[in-house]
Amino acid sequence: MGQPVSMDWHAALAAVPEGGLALFSPARGPLPSRRIARAMMDEAAVLGGGQVLTLPGGDLLLGAQAAPGQRAGRMIAEITGRMPESWTLPLGRESAAARCRDAMAEAATPSLAELEARCAAMAVPDLACLTLFAEGAGQSAVAQRLGPTPLGLSDPGLEALAREWLCGRLLAALADPSQRGALPPLRPGLRLILDLPLGGLPSGAPLRGAAQDDPNRPLALLPLSSRADPARFAALEAGLRAAGWAVGLLTAEARALDWVEVRGLAWAAPISAEPPRHRPDLLVALGRDVPGWCRAPGVLHEGIAP
Repeated sequence: MGQPVSMDWHAALAAVPEGGLALFSPARGPLPSRRIARAMMDEAAVLGGGQVLTLPGGDLLLGAQAAPGQRAGRMIAEITGRMPESWTLPLGRESAAARCRDAMAEAATPSLAELEARCAAMAVPDLACLTLFAEGAGQSAVAQRLGPTPLGLSDPGLEALAREWLCGRLLAALADPSQRGALPPLRPGLRLILDLPLGGLPSGAPLRGAAQDDPNRPLALLPLSSRADPARFAALEAGLRAAGWAVGLLTAEARALDWVEVRGLAWAAPISAEPPRHRPDLLVALGRDVPGWCRAPGVLHEGIAP
């Protein structure tokens, strides 16, 4: 991160003297944590006489002295909850080389600029996807979710950023008659579930809700991270409800429903094998392989062909 990918890791690994260390931190987890981990590895390289190589699947610290790298590994584990892989050289050289080969085979993580450019360049028909949902034991669609196309990035932080940028473009396309027709067509009579960015609906957006007592009023999905600022979220929620929208939280982690209990909000979350301890009044279960507990009233589930 921040330096070009190194393709000549073979020579760099072979040059580490006896008693040195190879430490590998994979390109996984939130982007801020990865940046901190990289900074610690860079510091260990300076203190231990070595270098940090950027591979497609993560960062590789090669240090002539093992102690600074070992300290960096322990600090990274405290931040990320995962101990980096490490090998003392030359005994662990073959294992380190095997891990480097695997890292080179992984898809490269885009930079922020590359990701933003990719999101900006996507054609309008590719921006969004439409998913249909049934409720309880029913098989007929009762709701439809219009959301940004997932990019399938390995980094959750980058995937969340891509969602933000694509949500913005999706809302702009909905507001522009010349682009609206290129989006997946909404089904008449089905409740709308619409993904929104952190900021909610833009001012003056031509998207109207329904009466507060209408059980089928459209549902706005906000990312769970929007609750990081409670006061701001409360204002955002109040504005959406006043405009005739129900409000829900979107999470990529099924267990979030057990960690965070909120009243009056719907949830959209991946399906887990067991139902959550705190089931909301409305749960949008994401995923095609539907377990039995998703066939209950108040649970919208996928598995319906568009």
